[in-house]
Amino acid sequence: MSDSGHILVAEDDTTDAYFFQRAFNRAGIPVTLHFVHDGQEVIDYLRGEGQFADRAAHPLPQLALLDLNMPRLDGFDMLEWVRKQPAFNNLQLVIFSSSDETKDINRAYGLGANWYLVKPHSMEELTALVGRFKKHWLEGADLGGRKAA
Repeated sequence: MSDSGHILVAEDDTTDAYFFQRAFNRAGIPVTLHFVHDGQEVIDYLRGEGQFADRAAHPLPQLALLDLNMPRLDGFDMLEWVRKQPAFNNLQLVIFSSSDETKDINRAYGLGANWYLVKPHSMEELTALVGRFKKHWLEGADLGGRKAA
């Protein structure tokens, strides 16, 4: 991703969204984060419909971070929907969830997630996780596995 990269973040918890934005800022990652609150808004954003129709203000992302537990449509629904859309074959999908359950992780990968991140419990841990995210996605480092906790 370049300085003009865009990440779509589906997060219904405003506190988590705030800390996530703060961690990205602290890590100095040169991307713009676009937040939506639920799975239906992910679809609307990707389709460029409704409030997301202006592509200058809401450009297509290179990567989407999806919370598993969202209203209307959850992260699993989003993985399934996006992977059925040929126009989004190159969209990288990352689950960012508080669940560290093996069944959730396996299901996410089975539905096409590129990576699964478990939400940390402190700002310091979140900043470190975002730093690892930066190394993997922006700098191409091999983190030696598909799950990051």
